[in-house]
Amino acid sequence: MKIFHNAKWWIDGKIDPEIVAIGVKDGKIAELHRKLPQGKFRGVDLGGNYVFPGFIDTHTHSFEGGLYSMMIDLSPAGSISDVLELINEYSPNKGRYIFAWNFDESLIKEKRFPTRRELDKVLPNKNLVLRRIDGHSCIVNSFALNNIRDNGMLHDAQDEVLRGYDNDLAVHWFHKSLDQDIIIEAYHAAAQIALKGGFTGIHTMIGDADMSITHYELIRDRLSDFAVRYTIYPQSFNIDAALDAGATRVGGCILADGSIGSKTAALSFSYAGSGERGILYQTDDFWKAFITRAHQNDLQVAVHCIGDLAIKQINDIYLDLEQTDSRDLRHQLIHCEITPDSLVDEIAKSRAAAVMQPSFDLLWGGEEGFYARMLGKDKTFEMNRFASLLDKGVKVTGSSDWYITELDIVMSLQALLNHTNPDERLSLKDAIAIYTENAAWLSHDEDSLGKIKKGFAADFSALGSLPSIDITDTKKQVKAIIREGEVVHDAL
Repeated sequence: MKIFHNAKWWIDGKIDPEIVAIGVKDGKIAELHRKLPQGKFRGVDLGGNYVFPGFIDTHTHSFEGGLYSMMIDLSPAGSISDVLELINEYSPNKGRYIFAWNFDESLIKEKRFPTRRELDKVLPNKNLVLRRIDGHSCIVNSFALNNIRDNGMLHDAQDEVLRGYDNDLAVHWFHKSLDQDIIIEAYHAAAQIALKGGFTGIHTMIGDADMSITHYELIRDRLSDFAVRYTIYPQSFNIDAALDAGATRVGGCILADGSIGSKTAALSFSYAGSGERGILYQTDDFWKAFITRAHQNDLQVAVHCIGDLAIKQINDIYLDLEQTDSRDLRHQLIHCEITPDSLVDEIAKSRAAAVMQPSFDLLWGGEEGFYARMLGKDKTFEMNRFASLLDKGVKVTGSSDWYITELDIVMSLQALLNHTNPDERLSLKDAIAIYTENAAWLSHDEDSLGKIKKGFAADFSALGSLPSIDITDTKKQVKAIIREGEVVHDAL
């Protein structure tokens, strides 16, 4: 028996002052102690910190995040010349495939992407992909473009900046070109970033968001090798491949629409200052056939839908299946950002789960923020409606959409406590629940994860204080991560 002690334990929605230690055996919680056991035992002193059920992020791009963390982060760039200098500094001693990420043209002086000619000057003889921060547009250098076209893709691309399907083709060509060792290294890198961010588990997609599940089986067969608990999704429209791989779910960022930043999120209204309304990437009939077949094969479905038109398109099918062939599959609306009242009610009826990102509001919310500039101030009250959805009985889970925003549990909880719309703020109890109990429910693990309870996995996240809106250096709050009774990250 291993005894974890000297901690403040979060149990049943609050710190329980009566519990002084937790006994762990064979990776599971064996006992909740009201007194420190007598005699000899293997003790783990948790330094008086606050200990929660292991936090779980329910939507990440962990392969990409891990991979990109080893490559070029463009967030420090303030100009095109800064972008080119960062690429030039990184590339000389690296391999044939170079990825630059975290690019936001709205934050640099020129307010544009670099041109292909500019990229060619600094990197003419290696494959380069430069991707926008939201993941929905990119640009490649000529060397990469020629290789992509040699593989039968992008011959019809008219614009240098690739968006929508062309963006996906370019990025997934890059991913598929990598060696197996680099792929595995990327997942190990992602696991370490998740632990430092406060998580014992993360959900992640593996596939090209089209018809390939790429290296899904490679990672499926190595799940026990990673320090973090991965829940993996075959991110593809290929239901047969998902079933053949033994998956119980399908999807992830299979796209009903695009992003607000790229003006491809599908809206029932126009973007501010324009007549554009975004794009529905597939027809109603396409989605009905795909989701219905997955449902009939008992696969949980997860679909990326940001705009209200896209959310309604997917939720209408979930609702129809709930009414005609109800099964406890827990289909997902990924992002679920723009939800007027009527749509909140419809989501509650469909029993779909809303897999949402608190940091989106932190970064882009408010009447003067990015959402307001893109959609109009009146629409900010329909964005990221955590409290409204929970109040209607919708199961909401929390995520980062990492690499889009950071894997940082304290920052995410702060965002929920201090939502820019006061009506959508959550209590600390509800904020923690969407990353613990609700997250465990999403993966059908509610009987083994998400609570500090006898018989459950001994997965714990130890923080230096109770999360609040006053904490500034959030990542320093993560003191230890315990997975199945083993300390896998120690910053005590």
